[in-house]
Amino acid sequence: RALQLSGAGGPPHVKLTVEWDMSTKERLFGNIQEEVVQDAESVRLQQQVHRQQHSCTLDECFQLYTKEEQLAPDDAWRCPHCKVPQQGTVKLSLWTLPDILIIHLKRFRQVAEHRHKLTTLVRFPLRGLDMAPHVAQRGQAGGQLLGRWAPWQPPLCLPP
Repeated sequence: RALQLSGAGGPPHVKLTVEWDMSTKERLFGNIQEEVVQDAESVRLQQQVHRQQHSCTLDECFQLYTKEEQLAPDDAWRCPHCKVPQQGTVKLSLWTLPDILIIHLKRFRQVAEHRHKLTTLVRFPLRGLDMAPHVAQRGQAGGQLLGRWAPWQPPLCLPP
């Protein structure tokens, strides 16, 4: 019926499932043992990857995202007063949190012209996500520079 209803060329894929009661199966095919289908090599490799899969927490992701990094010499900052390139650091900070926080995780790594899917499992809490350690406080170094752009909202305390 599926072949007739699909039109010219047939359907792209047909899956047929047959359930036999044991007496009918034995009458038609005899007493055969269940067939064991061997997995392809790619299936075994994928299973190995998942067994050895590295995992991390969402908190660890935020720690890496907000970690201070040393700039490379070719990314030196040019001082506006003395015009001399200065070796510097860069640090991303979260200043406020929205009422609804949507997090997009990087799922691919670009290496030269090749893109590789990241399989790192990221564990995250379903309740009580504490973002306080990742939100910059006004009293921290560099916080005074932002006074001219005030008013900044105080960090949200998320309910449990």
